[in-house]
Amino acid sequence: MRAFENYSTKWVDQMLENPSEDGAPARRLGMFGCLALYLPVAMFCIYCADRGQISSPLNATSLNAAPPTALSAPAFLTQRETRALWLWDETPSSQAIIENREGAQDALLDFLAAPHGAPKRNINRLFFAAQGHAPGDPLKAAQPVQYNPLVGEDARPHLQRLLGRLSAQGVATELLAGQAIWLASDELAQIPVQRCRETVAFNLASEDPKARFAGVHLDIEPHTITRGPWAGQWWQHRLPRGYNAEWTQRWKEILTSCRQILDDYQAQTGQRLTLSSDIGSDFARYNQPMRKFLNRADGPLDYLVVLNYFDTRKNQRGQPMFVDGAHDGEQIVGGVRQNLALWSQVPVLIGVETGPESIAPDPTSFYQEGYQIMHQTLDTLLVEQASARLIGVAIHHYAPDAYRDMKP
Repeated sequence: MRAFENYSTKWVDQMLENPSEDGAPARRLGMFGCLALYLPVAMFCIYCADRGQISSPLNATSLNAAPPTALSAPAFLTQRETRALWLWDETPSSQAIIENREGAQDALLDFLAAPHGAPKRNINRLFFAAQGHAPGDPLKAAQPVQYNPLVGEDARPHLQRLLGRLSAQGVATELLAGQAIWLASDELAQIPVQRCRETVAFNLASEDPKARFAGVHLDIEPHTITRGPWAGQWWQHRLPRGYNAEWTQRWKEILTSCRQILDDYQAQTGQRLTLSSDIGSDFARYNQPMRKFLNRADGPLDYLVVLNYFDTRKNQRGQPMFVDGAHDGEQIVGGVRQNLALWSQVPVLIGVETGPESIAPDPTSFYQEGYQIMHQTLDTLLVEQASARLIGVAIHHYAPDAYRDMKP
């Protein structure tokens, strides 16, 4: 989701200047809701099964199933070589890229191979919002899918061809999906689970292994709901040090259900599909129940992306915010160092923002500094941070007015 929804202007001003007089945080803390696991595992599984959320979408299809294999981790999760990029349905649209209208697909692949003419910075993992949605306010209602190449018989071959080209170039592609209001009701919470089912169904219909998705990447940020019928509800009826109790329970059901769907797919086909999610820079600090839920080897996520949206400026202590975090009104929170210390059991990508001020406040983006300074910052990160859980970086996002269009 665009970075301007991740930060408020008031918070940015206070982050750079002074905390509030009463010592309270300058904004509601945390970029995601806290999830607290307050139902026994057995009861949770029964509940989800009754609602049909964990039922497998798999069936006999044209794909010849491979023997089941152990749920082993893909190799990239133990290396420090991932360079990921978000690709939303914007301009060019996902349909235009999939159908290669006016060479949009060719231009994308050229850029991924050598961003700004640098082959050594090639993108090797893509978070791709392949579905096209009808216009509308995403904070007020679910966005209807009007173009769905995952299930459309006519559109599917075009997406298969694109995924095949990406795979041949060394790019693993994950389906990108996200809307903040998915946690607001049981009905809305079924949408991301359906996205996981559709991803599996697409892969089962693709006989060529290179023409399949490598995983699902979710971007669900309830704290961004500032208008519409659910405005502010994420902050009501809260769990201790968390968000709305019902919303967080739905969040866990989404992650657990998607994990089960992807695991069932692997048991049938032998292909491992990763499940990943975006996490705010201050998330681990303020949402300890959620950190405990995710920060474990048997958690639902294969890895997470920390949205470490700071540029090169310094905090009130004279430290670089990108590395050491920002002042929230009471203490320094976020940043690379703190997140790598707190996320000790799950692989991590460090994400950066590249949009202009119409998308992201200046202090949260490298757009003004340019891609050369951003590249230097990421190079330093990968060299100096010793955490074994750091597996690479992620750049938000392709275009328009973002990484593709940045100045040097």
